[in-house]
Amino acid sequence: MKASCTNKPALVVLLVFALSLFSSCTSKLLGGKKKKKDATTTRMAETNAPQPGLPAAEGTGIPVATPGNASTIAALTPLWTRRLNYKTLSGKAKIGLEGPDLSHELTANYRIAKDSVIWVHVTALGGIVSVARIFVTPDSFFMLNYQQKEATKLALKDVGKILPVPVKFQQLQSLFTGDPLADGTITAAESKDSSWSLKVEDPTFLQSVTYAKKDSTLAMSTLETHDPNGPRALVNYNLYELVSNRLLSTSRTVHIQNGVKAYTVEMDLANPEFDKALEYPFSIPGNYKLTSNR
Repeated sequence: MKASCTNKPALVVLLVFALSLFSSCTSKLLGGKKKKKDATTTRMAETNAPQPGLPAAEGTGIPVATPGNASTIAALTPLWTRRLNYKTLSGKAKIGLEGPDLSHELTANYRIAKDSVIWVHVTALGGIVSVARIFVTPDSFFMLNYQQKEATKLALKDVGKILPVPVKFQQLQSLFTGDPLADGTITAAESKDSSWSLKVEDPTFLQSVTYAKKDSTLAMSTLETHDPNGPRALVNYNLYELVSNRLLSTSRTVHIQNGVKAYTVEMDLANPEFDKALEYPFSIPGNYKLTSNR
C-alpha cells in the first residue's frame, strides 16, 4: 500500500524529524506560510548540573574523556545512553513546514505514556480545522484522516510499507522527547573545545550526534540511511527549558534533503507537562473508509 498525498499531513506531524518527509509524495495542505527562524538560533540552556555516570572536571560538572578514541567512547557512552526520564508527557507542538512544493502550519496536541502509547491530535488554521488523530502502540498504528473521512489501521512493523523506512516506537517517542532519533552503537567519539561528537550506527541509520559541554545537552544530530544516495536530515536543538526538573528541548529545527528537494521543519513545544494522568481517546467512526494491513 502506498501513502496517499491526502494522508501526508498527519504522517508529517508524527514523523516530522526525518521520517515522513523522506517520501517523495508531496501535497497541498491546510494553513499558510510560516516565517522561518534563523538556523543559528541561540540555545538557551543555562544549567551546569553534573550528569550522572560521568566523571566531572572539578568545579564545572563537565564530563572528561581520557585520551584515545576507545577511552573517549567509554567515557561518553553514559551520555549517549541517557534518555529523558518520565512516565507521561503531554503538551502542544506548533509545526511549520517549508519546502519547494509545500508551506503550511499545523498544531499537534500530543500525549505520551512512555513505551506504551503515543496519541496526537492534529489541527490547522489555529486549531479550527481538525486534520487527523493518531494512536500508536509498540505494535500498532491507527490514524483518522478527518478531511478524507478515512481511517488507517496497521501493524507498526508495516508502517514501512507507506513510508520509505521502517519505524520503531522509540523513534516516534523521540520526536517529542528530544532524545536521539535512533539507538545504535558508538563507532567513534571526539572531544572538542566546547562539544563532544559521536558517530553512531544501527542496521538502518547512521547518526552523527553533538552534545554541548556547557550543560551536556543534545545540540545537533544528523540522520541518514546506509544508502549513500538516500535522504538525510539535520536536527538543531535550539532551545532548552527546565520543566519539572528536566531539561527539555522546546524548539527544534529540522533540515531534510531528499534528492534535489530540501525541506525545513520547525517544531516548538508549548506547555509541556510530565507525569500527569492522561486519557487517549480514539475510535473509528462508522462512516469512515478503513484501510488495514494487519
